[in-house]
Amino acid sequence: MLKNSKIISDLRTISLLIVEDGEDIIKIMDNTFKALVKEIYLSPDPIEALELYKQHKPDIILTDIRMPRAKDGNDFIKNIRQIDKNIPIIVISAYCHDLENANAVNFVLDKPIDFRKLIHLIDESLFDNKEE
Repeated sequence: MLKNSKIISDLRTISLLIVEDGEDIIKIMDNTFKALVKEIYLSPDPIEALELYKQHKPDIILTDIRMPRAKDGNDFIKNIRQIDKNIPIIVISAYCHDLENANAVNFVLDKPIDFRKLIHLIDESLFDNKEE
């Protein structure tokens, strides 16, 4: 219980970029994270998400892999890694096997999303590394 309180407190200081083309999923993620993080940036399109990243420099990125209406998540991850090798990236996808370079991301989480696990992965990506 104490660990969860710490996680929520820490997350209130971060900004989050979510790249997801599923309208229902993006609404759920927006509603879930609105109360947990300082800033949230949402994009259904990896090209637009890259611009949001450059403009706002979020603390962490959550991205899908397959996005049929746009460039895919693999290209997005490659583009981000050319700019920033250290920003934490968590892939959330029903098609995790489509991830081309697992070494380029911090964690991979299957859909449907387990939000409790996702929050712990965000916390681990951001705060465990800073304490070392």
